[in-house]
Amino acid sequence: MSSETAGPFRSRTVLLLIAAGVALTLGFLLVSGYGDRIDRKRSNTPSATSRFATGFRGLSDLIEKSGGTVTLSGDAATRPESGLLILTPNFRTRAEELDAALREAAGENAPALIILPKWATRPQKNRPTREERFNDLQSVMFTSVLAQMLAPVAKVEARRLRQTRLLYPTSLDLRPFKAPEIVQSITGEKIYPLITAADGSAVLAEVPGKHIYILADPDLLNNLGLAERQNAFAAVALVAALDPDNPGTVVFDTMLPHGAGGRNLVQLMFEPPFLGVTLALFAAALLAGIATWARFGPPRREPRAVAFGKRALIENIVGLARRARRVRDGGGAYADTVRDWAARRLALPRTLQGDALDAHLDALRTDIPYAASIDRVRNAKTEAELLHAAQQLDDWRKEVKA
Repeated sequence: MSSETAGPFRSRTVLLLIAAGVALTLGFLLVSGYGDRIDRKRSNTPSATSRFATGFRGLSDLIEKSGGTVTLSGDAATRPESGLLILTPNFRTRAEELDAALREAAGENAPALIILPKWATRPQKNRPTREERFNDLQSVMFTSVLAQMLAPVAKVEARRLRQTRLLYPTSLDLRPFKAPEIVQSITGEKIYPLITAADGSAVLAEVPGKHIYILADPDLLNNLGLAERQNAFAAVALVAALDPDNPGTVVFDTMLPHGAGGRNLVQLMFEPPFLGVTLALFAAALLAGIATWARFGPPRREPRAVAFGKRALIENIVGLARRARRVRDGGGAYADTVRDWAARRLALPRTLQGDALDAHLDALRTDIPYAASIDRVRNAKTEAELLHAAQQLDDWRKEVKA
């Protein structure tokens, strides 16, 4: 392939550009499809994966390091059949969402622990790995939100108390917690208190007959609360006491804090059962690209009907001579042209003509004989013989520097 028909880029450059384009496109698809999951891990919404003060990553790690088993469940269909289900709603959780999460508990007799939200927080502007509170501690709005959220479970009222101690009017094997400065509790007719504040309101309550427990103050089990060594021991004892048949087996629901979300088209492409189809399509596209490259190569430009330049002119003349079958007749004319050209370049007298000139040129001391070369050119029978003879005569011309 000539340089005039070659592509503007090298093959390696084209392959690198294609590989970069495929990688960037794949990265864009993955970020657009799984970006919400990345945001969930980075957000400060109280959940089992949050490392902020109000999150429960510390409780999850504590249970595992204590010999227990922790499962993060985002789908009720694949949820284990046993274990304590922990629900961590927030102030945006609606009552019907909490009710649906309770109905999707693993087993009919599996207990569920609802840890109520307490603080409205946001990441700090200058220190985004930490969070700050921005709600009024005495605000009635948040307590009313908790009452509406728990309406499908029990009719309760929420309150907040300062500088109070915790009491344990239960036969469960619990260990005492260190009470936070502000304790959130609930009161209601159809709940049985397991841990109470000094005024008798329930900090941890059981809904009789439903295997549902409500922890009103999350500061006993969240990352902030577990910073206290006493609370860490009490948390392990609490989890074991609420599910004595499977002590230490915990299932964290991950849908309720962030919402169910749902799978989009990109997630369907990269997750079973459609992952195999996606891989097959990628393999087919790759093989088609390789086959196309190997078969066709770089694009070739269509040549002009009439080319430019001296080379094209000579090729046209040769083509016409071949069609007229007059190529061999050009041998004598080429021989005369070379002889006259050599005479001028060597500054020979103009009186030397014809055979005399041939004799004078043949008398020059050269490795290539002039007379034999001239005869070969003039007497060539085929185009190939004429080409070889012309090359030999041209070599003689170069030797005498004509």
